[in-house]
Amino acid sequence: MSGETGAKRLNSGIRRGEQIEFYFDGQPLKAFKGETIAAALMASGHMVARTIDSQPLGVYCNIGVCHSCLMTVNGVKSVRTCRTQVTEGCKVETQHFERTR
Repeated sequence: MSGETGAKRLNSGIRRGEQIEFYFDGQPLKAFKGETIAAALMASGHMVARTIDSQPLGVYCNIGVCHSCLMTVNGVKSVRTCRTQVTEGCKVETQHFERTR
Protein backbone atom coordinates (compact mmCIF):
# COMPACT_ATOMS: atom_id res chain seq x y z
CA MET A 1 0.00 0.00 0.00
CA SER A 2 1.23 3.47 -0.83
CA GLY A 3 -0.13 5.16 2.29
CA GLU A 4 -2.15 7.67 0.25
CA THR A 5 -5.60 8.61 1.51
CA GLY A 6 -8.49 10.45 -0.05
CA ALA A 7 -10.74 9.93 -3.02
CA LYS A 8 -9.45 10.17 -6.56
CA ARG A 9 -11.28 10.43 -9.86
CA LEU A 10 -10.81 7.54 -12.21
CA ASN A 11 -9.37 8.91 -15.41
CA SER A 12 -8.71 5.89 -17.58
CA GLY A 13 -11.53 4.67 -19.83
CA ILE A 14 -14.10 7.10 -18.44
CA ARG A 15 -16.29 9.34 -20.58
CA ARG A 16 -17.21 12.47 -18.67
CA GLY A 17 -19.83 15.11 -19.13
CA GLU A 18 -18.80 18.70 -19.64
CA GLN A 19 -16.94 20.42 -16.84
CA ILE A 20 -19.08 22.74 -14.73
CA GLU A 21 -18.57 24.99 -11.72
CA PHE A 22 -20.45 24.86 -8.42
CA TYR A 23 -19.92 26.39 -4.98
CA PHE A 24 -19.07 24.62 -1.74
CA ASP A 25 -19.25 26.76 1.39
CA GLY A 26 -18.80 29.80 -0.86
CA GLN A 27 -15.75 28.50 -2.75
CA PRO A 28 -15.93 27.65 -6.47
CA LEU A 29 -15.15 24.05 -7.42
CA LYS A 30 -15.09 22.14 -10.69
CA ALA A 31 -17.14 19.02 -11.36
CA PHE A 32 -18.43 17.10 -14.33
CA LYS A 33 -22.06 16.93 -15.44
CA GLY A 34 -23.51 13.61 -14.35
CA GLU A 35 -21.53 13.36 -11.09
CA THR A 36 -23.26 13.40 -7.76
CA ILE A 37 -22.48 16.27 -5.42
CA ALA A 38 -20.85 13.83 -2.98
CA ALA A 39 -18.58 12.39 -5.70
CA ALA A 40 -17.58 15.85 -6.91
CA LEU A 41 -16.76 16.99 -3.36
CA MET A 42 -14.73 13.88 -2.56
CA ALA A 43 -12.81 14.15 -5.84
CA SER A 44 -12.00 17.76 -4.91
CA GLY A 45 -10.62 16.65 -1.54
CA HIS A 46 -13.59 17.69 0.60
CA MET A 47 -14.46 14.72 2.78
CA VAL A 48 -16.74 16.34 5.41
CA ALA A 49 -20.46 16.62 4.63
CA ARG A 50 -21.78 17.67 8.03
CA THR A 51 -20.88 18.01 11.66
CA ILE A 52 -22.57 16.80 14.82
CA ASP A 53 -21.48 18.57 18.01
CA SER A 54 -18.59 20.03 15.96
CA GLN A 55 -17.34 16.53 15.03
CA PRO A 56 -16.85 16.09 11.25
CA LEU A 57 -18.73 13.35 9.41
CA GLY A 58 -18.19 12.30 5.83
CA VAL A 59 -20.09 10.24 3.30
CA TYR A 60 -20.44 6.66 4.52
CA CYS A 61 -22.48 4.38 2.26
CA ASN A 62 -22.70 6.62 -0.84
CA ILE A 63 -25.93 4.91 -1.96
CA GLY A 64 -28.53 6.95 -0.06
CA VAL A 65 -29.19 4.61 2.85
CA CYS A 66 -27.28 6.07 5.82
CA HIS A 67 -27.95 9.83 5.44
CA SER A 68 -24.40 10.77 6.44
CA CYS A 69 -24.11 12.93 3.31
CA LEU A 70 -26.83 15.42 4.27
CA MET A 71 -25.99 18.94 3.18
CA THR A 72 -27.79 22.17 2.30
CA VAL A 73 -28.16 22.50 -1.48
CA ASN A 74 -29.49 25.74 -2.98
CA GLY A 75 -31.02 26.63 0.39
CA VAL A 76 -32.75 23.27 0.89
CA LYS A 77 -31.59 21.53 4.07
CA SER A 78 -30.87 17.81 4.48
CA VAL A 79 -30.37 16.90 0.82
CA ARG A 80 -28.72 13.49 0.27
CA THR A 81 -25.76 14.59 -1.82
CA CYS A 82 -24.81 11.03 -2.79
CA ARG A 83 -28.08 10.82 -4.74
CA THR A 84 -28.21 14.38 -6.11
CA GLN A 85 -26.41 15.37 -9.30
CA VAL A 86 -24.24 18.46 -9.24
CA THR A 87 -25.49 21.27 -11.47
CA GLU A 88 -23.90 24.40 -12.87
CA GLY A 89 -23.77 27.11 -10.20
CA CYS A 90 -25.42 25.11 -7.42
CA LYS A 91 -24.60 26.18 -3.89
CA VAL A 92 -23.69 23.41 -1.45
CA GLU A 93 -23.14 24.06 2.25
CA THR A 94 -21.92 21.93 5.13
CA GLN A 95 -24.69 21.30 7.66
CA HIS A 96 -24.02 21.62 11.37
CA PHE A 97 -26.11 19.66 13.85
CA GLU A 98 -26.16 19.72 17.64
CA ARG A 99 -27.52 16.85 19.69
CA THR A 100 -30.39 17.76 21.93
CA ARG A 101 -29.49 17.03 25.51
